[in-house]
Amino acid sequence: MFKELYHLRWGVECFLGVLKERLKIDNLTGKTVHSVKQDFFATLFIMGLESILTQTAEVQLFDKYRQNKHRQTVNNMVSFNAIKNFMVELFYHCSPIQELMATLTSWFLKDPTYVKRERDVPRKKNSARVSLNYYKRVYKPCF
Repeated sequence: MFKELYHLRWGVECFLGVLKERLKIDNLTGKTVHSVKQDFFATLFIMGLESILTQTAEVQLFDKYRQNKHRQTVNNMVSFNAIKNFMVELFYHCSPIQELMATLTSWFLKDPTYVKRERDVPRKKNSARVSLNYYKRVYKPCF
């Protein structure tokens, strides 16, 4: 019963993980209440924009699922990078929107991730020294 209940919560957990880890919502540009709200809502806007723009690619990957063993989904890091690179074109319409959407969809389809149900991945706990080295020298945030 708890497994089913936890599975229902999993989508929310993944959303919060993307906000905290990939988009670094805790990396704020200012200390005032206004700047914190602005950063928070800008990040939520990017998340919503990404989910809207990737719908076509998600449908194509779902249709392709019938041929594969595991279902595929759009890789969030690829989609955030594509949106970041095409942000000016998206909002100022420098090129026709149909061509831009076709380009973005092709970017979204380049490197999909696989959705694997019922898997148990053992987690390895790193020492504080190893984690600090990773975040100082290796880790590259998306935004």
